[in-house]
Amino acid sequence: MPIFVLKRVLMSIPTFVIVAVIIFALVRALPGDPALMMLGGNIDDEATLEQMRSQLGLDQPMPVQFIVWLREVFSGNLGTSIMTGQEVGSLLWQRFGVTATVVLLAMGSALLVSIPAGLLAAHRHNSRTDYAIVFLTILKLSMPSFWVGLMLLVLFGAILGWLPTVGFVSISDDLGRGMLYLILPVTSLALSEIAVLTRMMRAGSLEIMGRDYITHARAKGLPERKVLWRHVFPNAFAPTLTMVGVMLAGLLAGAAVTETVFTLPGLGKLLVDSIYARDYPVLQGALLFIAAVYVLTNLLVDIAYSFFDPRVRLS
Repeated sequence: MPIFVLKRVLMSIPTFVIVAVIIFALVRALPGDPALMMLGGNIDDEATLEQMRSQLGLDQPMPVQFIVWLREVFSGNLGTSIMTGQEVGSLLWQRFGVTATVVLLAMGSALLVSIPAGLLAAHRHNSRTDYAIVFLTILKLSMPSFWVGLMLLVLFGAILGWLPTVGFVSISDDLGRGMLYLILPVTSLALSEIAVLTRMMRAGSLEIMGRDYITHARAKGLPERKVLWRHVFPNAFAPTLTMVGVMLAGLLAGAAVTETVFTLPGLGKLLVDSIYARDYPVLQGALLFIAAVYVLTNLLVDIAYSFFDPRVRLS
């Protein structure tokens, strides 16, 4: 196990560097001048503009800017926001708490629904229950998440008035009100994941149910509930677990749309705001932070995979 973890960590370093190069190049390719925006967007004094560019390090050649930035990143310094003057690291960590709360609640809710639904559909294969579950998953997969979020806002916020439509209250400040503000965005994200995970769980369960040891377990007289949860679920969940890791990272990276729709002060909203403001340090730091979380999530999933699939050998 330690050797496996060490190998994966070492493999993630070149991946991290390559991602850093791509992020730096893409951010620098954005139109606009951060120095000009800091000076109000309209200035005729070229000397003042050049002084601001020099202060921000934008007068250096691109390779020099990249090396300086990467050196600071590995030393733990992501820089300072051009627009607010805050440290990028603390700003990202503060916003990440909101995004992580929404993403983890959405994924937890999706797993609680999709695992039993997938097992039930497989257990009652080719029945009305199976057809209904498959139909609902296909129906949801055909709907974009942002559209579902908007429909939830209109129905439960504007028409029925049951839930708040905009704003955010931290659950650490007020648990009750905080959960009210999270219901709609969490539901919007969870519905898409439920559809995908249910179909994967159903497919995996159907494959496992055809194995000889399942037939043997039933022949021994084990109750069907025990057959499903003790023998089918651990083996069928292994490929689903891999998808959970990918989806967690995808939810984190794609949170910008949901947070913009529901006006949540999370990492995705910060990313969108930094693009409009041409805030290079925040934009680069946010993208790099998301990439690091993606690599870490997949590392943890690979480790957890071995507990569900005995065929996996970590070496």
